[in-house]
Amino acid sequence: MAVTVRNPTAEELPAVWEVLCGAFGEGPRERFRRQIWEDSTFALEQIRIAEVEGKIVSHVWVAERPVFYRGHAVLPMGGIGGVGTLPEYRGHGLATLLLQDAIAYMEGKGHAISMLFTGINPFYARLGWADFPEWRFRIKVRRVPTGDEMPPDYFVRPYEPDQDLPALQALYRQHIAALQLSLPHARPDTFWRDGHPQLLGLQPTHIVATGAGDIVAYACAVPTEHGLRLGEFAYAPTHPAALTALAVALARDAVADGKEGVISGVTPWLHPLPQTIAALTDGTLGHEVTEHMMLRVVNLRRCLEAVQPTMETSLRAMRADGLQGAFCFCLSQPEQAVTVTVVGGKVTVRDDDSAAVTLTVTPHQFCLLLFGAAPAPFWRHLLRDRLTDEQVALLSALFPPHPTVYWSGDHF
Repeated sequence: MAVTVRNPTAEELPAVWEVLCGAFGEGPRERFRRQIWEDSTFALEQIRIAEVEGKIVSHVWVAERPVFYRGHAVLPMGGIGGVGTLPEYRGHGLATLLLQDAIAYMEGKGHAISMLFTGINPFYARLGWADFPEWRFRIKVRRVPTGDEMPPDYFVRPYEPDQDLPALQALYRQHIAALQLSLPHARPDTFWRDGHPQLLGLQPTHIVATGAGDIVAYACAVPTEHGLRLGEFAYAPTHPAALTALAVALARDAVADGKEGVISGVTPWLHPLPQTIAALTDGTLGHEVTEHMMLRVVNLRRCLEAVQPTMETSLRAMRADGLQGAFCFCLSQPEQAVTVTVVGGKVTVRDDDSAAVTLTVTPHQFCLLLFGAAPAPFWRHLLRDRLTDEQVALLSALFPPHPTVYWSGDHF
């Protein structure tokens, strides 16, 4: 079977849309339409198609999704979506062929990492993607807050896009920086108005404002049969009472129209909003960890160079300027070796394996360390390497634990 891998033309996009619907069914038809025609980050070069005898039969999208690292640095990221083949052409390796082409495309574009969401993790693990944990929460409202519990000088109102959007964009970035979050999308301003992310959940429903009119919190809540599902939320840490105001409004809406009062959603680990809702409603907070998200290190050097300033900031903040050393990170898939050297509070990154200490890591292990999910002391067990206390302290300063989240509206 002769296969041509290429980008579609603009005139072929309706055919691409039909291939996606043929591969995934009619359910997500509207999502695919908006993905192609209502996402300002979309470009023809991002679409990889397989053509057999003049017919488009398989598809992969590499979405442009740069993400924040610890609230400040930005990692160039390619999001893999729409990996699908028409049923009658499956079993011929077309999806694998397109994924390999997508990897080459991401390398050429300068992406540091890649992300995807799946229920068939082993299929993607062969090509270097690794499982990564996502936190979700669930609360059953047992006591409905009264209106008197709304903090004074705060009120909750609906979203008014033309009036509120600039303040929400600023609050989104402020929240990420204050909590040092990794993996939220570094959104272009135009993205907030796009139909594709709005369909996926980027639709603010609850705006918390002060008496002076300042917006200090928001949530994107989707009504469900049992209550509400949160796809995104943020608040100004200088206004902790805004969390209480938001929690009161969400709890009351979760029981509206006789619903059970279940509030659920994706969350950074230990974020104060779920804690506040639980405390306010006498509810029991439950957490679930899933690994449907997968990450791939596209270019190890670019990845570490992008976070280099953040590592130096960590050394200063922890007063660890006196720590020094060098580590060679040897990634098993795809094979890459990069040395990180720390001297006098300065971090350098170079393509070689010259360091005395070599840390041979799988993609899973490296992503857990980089994104704060596996504290450095545990590396003695994960890697079975003999690390001195000073080396562990240096790794801890360079890669401290911190929360991660990827919001619903940014999916691809």
